[in-house]
Amino acid sequence: MKRVEILISGIVQGVGFRPFVYRTASAHNISGFVKNTVSGVLIEAQGEKPDIDNFILHIRQSPPASSKIKGIHIRSIPLKKESGFRIFKSNGQFWQRPEIPPDIAICSKCSEEILNSKDRRYFYPFTNCVDCGPRFTIIKSLSYDRENTSMEEFRMCAECAREYRNPDDRRFHAQTNCCEKCGPTVFLTDSEGSIISRNQAAIRKTAELIADGKIFAIKGIDGFHLVCDAFSLFAIKTLRDRKKREEKPFAVMARNLETIEKYCFVSRKEKEFLTSGSAPIMLLRKKENPENFEQIAPKNRYLGVMLPYSGIHHLIFECEQSLELLVMTSGNYSEQPICTDNKQALRLLSDIVDFFLFHNREIISGCDDSVMRVLPDHKPLMIRRSRGFSPESIQLPFVFEKPVLACGGNIKNTFSVAMNNSLYMSHHIGDLDNPDAFDIYALTIDRYLNILKIKPEIIAYDAHPEYNSTMFAVSQDFFPDAVRTPVYHHHAHICSCMVENKIENRTVIGVAFDGTGYGEDDTLWGGEFLLCDYSGFERKAHLRPVKLPGGELAIKQIWRIALSFVMDAFDEGYDSRLFGFLKEIDVKKIEMVKRMIETNVNCPYSSGLGRFFDAVSCICGLRTQISFEGQAAAELESVIKEDPSDRPYKFDIVKNDDIFIIDHRITIREIVRDIKEKKSAGQISHRFHLTVIRMVYEICTLLHKQTGIKEVVLSGGSFQNVFLSVNVRKALERAGFTVYSHTMIPPNDACISVGQCAVAGSFNL
Repeated sequence: MKRVEILISGIVQGVGFRPFVYRTASAHNISGFVKNTVSGVLIEAQGEKPDIDNFILHIRQSPPASSKIKGIHIRSIPLKKESGFRIFKSNGQFWQRPEIPPDIAICSKCSEEILNSKDRRYFYPFTNCVDCGPRFTIIKSLSYDRENTSMEEFRMCAECAREYRNPDDRRFHAQTNCCEKCGPTVFLTDSEGSIISRNQAAIRKTAELIADGKIFAIKGIDGFHLVCDAFSLFAIKTLRDRKKREEKPFAVMARNLETIEKYCFVSRKEKEFLTSGSAPIMLLRKKENPENFEQIAPKNRYLGVMLPYSGIHHLIFECEQSLELLVMTSGNYSEQPICTDNKQALRLLSDIVDFFLFHNREIISGCDDSVMRVLPDHKPLMIRRSRGFSPESIQLPFVFEKPVLACGGNIKNTFSVAMNNSLYMSHHIGDLDNPDAFDIYALTIDRYLNILKIKPEIIAYDAHPEYNSTMFAVSQDFFPDAVRTPVYHHHAHICSCMVENKIENRTVIGVAFDGTGYGEDDTLWGGEFLLCDYSGFERKAHLRPVKLPGGELAIKQIWRIALSFVMDAFDEGYDSRLFGFLKEIDVKKIEMVKRMIETNVNCPYSSGLGRFFDAVSCICGLRTQISFEGQAAAELESVIKEDPSDRPYKFDIVKNDDIFIIDHRITIREIVRDIKEKKSAGQISHRFHLTVIRMVYEICTLLHKQTGIKEVVLSGGSFQNVFLSVNVRKALERAGFTVYSHTMIPPNDACISVGQCAVAGSFNL
């Protein structure tokens, strides 16, 4: 006989792990117990040695589908006199950091039940089991038990309690188990909050009204969505006007996979993500572009599509067979955080929607939908890491003892918490210039630290002195004894990708491409080549800096940037109006901006690749101003017309104080020549992309000759560009470089907090 203690860490709470262990123990003649702790699942198992070995092997090889084992620690302990195997109540014992389980989309068995008129859960939208349902968004504290969630107020009825206690039932120890008798309920109201109907009648009426062209705010498991029929042009236009979202694409939810395949190309890998428990929004290539799709995702080859991931979604489609696609976008005004509370939604969304579909279960942590795409080489690329993925931990390639809080950047903000070799990246918070988003940011940091029971001794932040995340980090009211560590933006970008790819502390060539980031010389960087490891970096090459007339205003009014690039390229005397890309701009404004550039008034310098993309997009005539970040660059990519005979534009590389500077003035002059020769925007875009790829190849080759380094790490929002990301990697790999890029951590500023953690933690290795 043998008795062992087994501690299993990872995603092992809220995924049916204890019932799984119970059934496995029964099948292998094992006595003992299993229970949740704040560190993971703790098992004591006693039996004959072969039975113990087979028991452990089965746990390793066949865990529940939604679980993810990251560590199994086993030690022998004394035998006990006992019989049978039990599930014990959780306790607060603590050995190592816990995992916070993400939400899981409704499983196929539960979705079948709610559509089966003979089942007792027919039409009940909150149906779930150990394999599915809300987790992170309803957790107040760990361990994951009903009393630590917002399900605490819903006491199980006799039938649900029997399922909960039955080892052979898939709802055995399902903490969110409920039914229409004992669980949360839904109710339909008008825009003022007056109740119209409840339960089944509310869902049926909601489907009917959506089909009739009405706009809804629907409370899901993770927050409110604004919803309308994706084939109602009037509803889409009305939603855009009310939400103040002029052109930024909306996501859509499809009835089923067959509907998605009707309108979009879907690869095997994309299907895997669409139908997974994470159920993200996938950016898919459109097969066709009917008028409504142009309204949903203007000037875009891609459509953001997801499948129903809750009972409410399934039932709305079931009630109205005419509905194929629903616009489903975050329940907020543009740039504000997603609404989660009923009263808050009534206050903030009543001017946008015609009706509300509420429920009465509290959402503890709001969580936007995750957004992903699959690249042509079949690699995934995370754009927004949130519902279904966060806050699962990331394993660091090193261990440090002092706990770190990294406060992230100012846009697409996430924060990260790290201890030992585990890093917890938060879900998507958003842009911190919005006061409501900043309040949620501070509240969510406190919630994570409390759940994880971490008191940070190091607080890392972006070196930009005016970021709200920076001002929050340096506030001495917040953990006053913690060491404050500034981290430069692009160093954090590269280190985040190093962490994701498990690169230990060695020097790499880092290519950091984005729009804006604060640099060591107090200017705005963004087209950077760094030699770096976790402890430091050296800037070795960058794009030629160009003035941004008006600073932040130029990032919105990109014609200002285009004018600056043209004036820089042609020196004196070039009248850009003859070129035509400014024909829509008032002559007086053009002259004012030209004087700003000439006299260097309010013209910060930027080396950002994102600004280069903005300029070329404008010069090509695609647009003169943008309504959301990255819009011009995305449209420039969307018009690419590939031709094997196309060649890159010319550019120069000059050396200044041991730093290579990529001089793009000749590139701009050649683009202007192509436009005068009536070349299409698609051809110019293709040649421009080839030019950027060539720039990366040539600089990396020069740095390799200097240093012998052949590892290249790519990060920054510009690498969300599919053509650029895939072809930069191909060009470098053909030249013998080992290339690392992001897959499950976004390359945009959402990754900044991960890099900050790594840099700050490295000082204590």
